[in-house]
Amino acid sequence: MKRRGMVYGFLGAIATALLLVWPLGLRAPAQQSPPLGSLEREFEAVTMPTATAYSVYTTSTAIPHQVWYRISGGDALFRQRLRVYQENAGPRPINQLPPDSELHQELTSNAPTPWFRFPTETGVFTYYFDGDNRLTATSPWRDAFGIRVKRSRFTNGNRYEIGFEDQATLDDYNDLEVEVVIIQPA
Repeated sequence: MKRRGMVYGFLGAIATALLLVWPLGLRAPAQQSPPLGSLEREFEAVTMPTATAYSVYTTSTAIPHQVWYRISGGDALFRQRLRVYQENAGPRPINQLPPDSELHQELTSNAPTPWFRFPTETGVFTYYFDGDNRLTATSPWRDAFGIRVKRSRFTNGNRYEIGFEDQATLDDYNDLEVEVVIIQPA
C-alpha cells in the first residue's frame, strides 16, 4: 500500500510537470521577421531623384499575400517620418498618395523598429511608403527629395530596401531607411 502511494505520488508529480511544460511546447514562437524563402536574385539599386514615396503592389486576385515592413535605421540630418498606406486598388501615378483614410501607420523617427505586418490579403492591393522630414520640431513636414530602392527576389516573395533623402542636394539616400517584404508564393 505504501509503495502504491509512492507510485501515485511520483506519477502525479510527472503529470503536474507535464501540464506545466506542455502548453509552452504547443505555443508557436513569435514571428520575429518575415518568413522569406531562399534568395534567388539581387537587383542593382535604382535611384529615383524625384520620387517622394515608394509603392509595392500585387497583381494576382487569387494568390494570397502578406506585407511586412520596418524602419531599419537612418542617418538623418532632420527629423524623419514614415507614413504607410494600404489601398485595395492598383498603383497610383508616382508621388500620388491615397487619401488619409487609407493611412495605416505613421512613425515619426528613423530609429529601428520591430517588423510590422499587414493581415494576409487576397486581391489587388497597393502599399505606399512615404518618407517625410522637417527642419525643426514645429516646422511643417516636407516630402523626401528622392529615394533609392534595392530589390531582392526570394522563392516566395520580394524584399525592398528603401532609402529616403532629406536634402535637395541628394547626397546619400540613407536619412530614413525602410525594409519592405511582400510574401506571395508563385
